[in-house]
Amino acid sequence: MRFTRSILKTILPLGNITGEIICITLNKIGLEVESFQRLVAPKRVVVGKILTCKKHPDAQKLNICEVAIGGKEGEYQTHQIVCGAKNAREGIFVAVALEGAVLPQITIKKAVLRGVESCGMLCSSLEIGFPKTNDGIMELDNSLGELILGKELLEYDAFNDEIFEISITPNRGDCMSVIGIARELSVGLNLEMQSLKMPKISENSPGIGRVLQITTNEKHESSLMYKVIELHSTLTPCCLALFLAYNEVLEEDWLSNVLTFATFYSGVILNAYPQNFCQLEDKSQINKMVLKLKKDELGFESIYFEEKKLSTIGVESFAYKGFKHNGDKEFIILEASYIPPEIIAQKVLETNIEVDSKIFQRVSRGSNPDLKVGLDVFGSFLNNEGIVFYTDTQELLQVTKKESITIDILLLSKVIGCVLDKITIVNILKALEFKVELPADENLVIATPPLFRHDVVGFQDIAEEIIRFVGIDNVPSKPLSFVQNNQINQESEFYHFQRKLSKKAVSIGFNEVVHFVFCNREILEKYGFETLEEKLELLNPITQDLNTLRPTLLMGLIQAAAYNKNNGFNAISFVEIGFAYDKKRQENIKMAFLQSGLACEEHYPKTKGVRADFFAFADRIACVIGEFTLEVFQSNVKIFHPNQCAKIFKGKKEIGILAALHPALRETFGLEETYLCELDLKSLRDELPKVERYSKFQKVVRDLSILVPKEIPYYKLKEKILQLPIDYILKFYPLDVYSDESLEDKISLTIRFEIQSYEKTLEEKDIVEVMDKVLEALKAGHKVELR
Repeated sequence: MRFTRSILKTILPLGNITGEIICITLNKIGLEVESFQRLVAPKRVVVGKILTCKKHPDAQKLNICEVAIGGKEGEYQTHQIVCGAKNAREGIFVAVALEGAVLPQITIKKAVLRGVESCGMLCSSLEIGFPKTNDGIMELDNSLGELILGKELLEYDAFNDEIFEISITPNRGDCMSVIGIARELSVGLNLEMQSLKMPKISENSPGIGRVLQITTNEKHESSLMYKVIELHSTLTPCCLALFLAYNEVLEEDWLSNVLTFATFYSGVILNAYPQNFCQLEDKSQINKMVLKLKKDELGFESIYFEEKKLSTIGVESFAYKGFKHNGDKEFIILEASYIPPEIIAQKVLETNIEVDSKIFQRVSRGSNPDLKVGLDVFGSFLNNEGIVFYTDTQELLQVTKKESITIDILLLSKVIGCVLDKITIVNILKALEFKVELPADENLVIATPPLFRHDVVGFQDIAEEIIRFVGIDNVPSKPLSFVQNNQINQESEFYHFQRKLSKKAVSIGFNEVVHFVFCNREILEKYGFETLEEKLELLNPITQDLNTLRPTLLMGLIQAAAYNKNNGFNAISFVEIGFAYDKKRQENIKMAFLQSGLACEEHYPKTKGVRADFFAFADRIACVIGEFTLEVFQSNVKIFHPNQCAKIFKGKKEIGILAALHPALRETFGLEETYLCELDLKSLRDELPKVERYSKFQKVVRDLSILVPKEIPYYKLKEKILQLPIDYILKFYPLDVYSDESLEDKISLTIRFEIQSYEKTLEEKDIVEVMDKVLEALKAGHKVELR
């Protein structure tokens, strides 16, 4: 944002404070100065007045002007000047470059133009080194001060000015206005802000209630204030035009310019509805206009007139720009609005609608909620003697409150790094328009931020405000005192658990990989994975191939395996830990494994490598997460082999899935035998090793070979054996499976038992008794036979 010293002087008594001091102060308080320059009008460029203006006899586009450059009415000192500007006309005040004036592009000399002598030059703002304010010569007015003929322009503040450009961080919406910057400088320079000169309102002015009514039937979050004025169409005041030109927002329409200036000056979002829209009669009987505040089809609060939407609060203003003036008195309804930035920013993000960037940038960062100030600024800078201000205002205000913040002065001093007295803290906060309360405790201050400080919400923000004005250079240097609290918590422990599992996997030959959390929705749906609900999908995916959040890590591993296979690798073992998302976009952390081709590459003495089947892969996973059991099931996901797919259980808790890659998909990706595993890490726990009782008596091993119906899975047998009240069985596990045609619908299963007692050496009869109990239980429960 750019602002000038001349505009700043309307609020702050700068006196002899130099531009350099202002720059230093702005940088100190956190408003970084990006550029600073002085602009001074050339010498011998004075205020003049065109007394007569007639066409040049030999040039259609030239005028011969008699210009007063001194004296008073009846005794003017005049020069004859030939001028080609279209806006040259009788009665206007202009900038006159006298003979000998050195302009940026030319030195003024007496000349003869098409046979007519010209003694000087009528100047545009560009020709004297200032930004362009209009097409043609510059028209001066009393917004610059009292216009005295013959007075050099450089004696007016606007033409002997300093221009500051500052960068404003997104959290400081309050500083996107001249008033906001002046407030900061008033504290930094210890100056008292001057009150704005209010426009005079006649006692006989009509009331606003005669012509305007604002209504609503809904609960609203925005605040609105309306004022009505009547005035003749006018030119943009000169000082306003220069200010807007510095900020590159000057337009041709005077109403647009005055509104824009008032917004830049006050920080209040202003809008206007002119006469050509509302069609009110400028007579004794004036039609009453009724505006209604209600939400549009997207839920944005908007202003309606007879069911026609005029504007959307914080998003789009009324399209008044470019309307034609008829020279009569204009009837204008002024609107000042405010809506909390967090509300409008979230709404725009959710709907992704187009916005007027000039308005939305201010609103989303936090505009000024003091709406009356914006309306007053509009009237104060208008240069029109015939202006009529209607009395009172129409309002729809939403009362908002800021939470108070308790400040511990001792803690604040410790945070800042120097001892601060209570009076200094209170004075700074009051100057920044905080509401300050002093409780009974001498070490406490209660501060309530003003409504325009959207960035101040806690103690740390208060500390930042104080240090800005105390000055970082005034904080004495001290050795760094580093005090670290215990960083161990549930999240850190879970993170270390993940890294522990990852290191184990790497130690047994898996390579850790990382993929995007994004995936292709069409591929996921093709293979039967559950994808995000439509309303929760990504609005702006980074590419069309990565257009949704992944529900699994396995597709990324399969694609990586295919890529490595195509690059000549025969032993592919991957592990990945990362986030996956369910259809409700709930986040979950998973660990996935893939083994394709050889489990171990060819090397001496295993010159053909090591091939690992389903159970060998399961053993590798067990080396990482510990022992587990498998339970066969049929998955709806099409990447899994229908006959080699099992759920993984730790105890009675299901923690994941282990399966072979479907042969059709394996062929599609050009892979060899491939096995997959995906675990829900939240279901695993990092358990400390437990001491187990150890028997000093001899352990006995016995094998039980039985015939089992093919439809009965092993885990059913295991459950039956575990239910037996036999203390001697240390552990048991399947050792061998055999089947042929002679066994018909049965298979031969050998289970090995480890039997041991903690009290004695078992005798043969004890061992036989144990094996008999097991056999009888399996016969009764599952109709098995001894082989």
